[in-house]
Amino acid sequence: MQSIMGLIVNAHNSQTAMLTKEASGEHIPVTLLLVHSQDHLMTAITYIDLAKELVAVYEKMAQK
Repeated sequence: MQSIMGLIVNAHNSQTAMLTKEASGEHIPVTLLLVHSQDHLMTAITYIDLAKELVAVYEKMAQK
């Protein structure tokens, strides 16, 4: 899980850098591949968050 989070952080940092350039006035061409990759990143982050919540719930249930 730790290595996966490192990859997610790298992808998120790349996305943030691109958005910062766009906000600074630099034109960033928006391609279908870019939109698709951002969608995959968002979905991966969502599933990771959900998995963490499920682990916490199961750990709490196991304590009872």
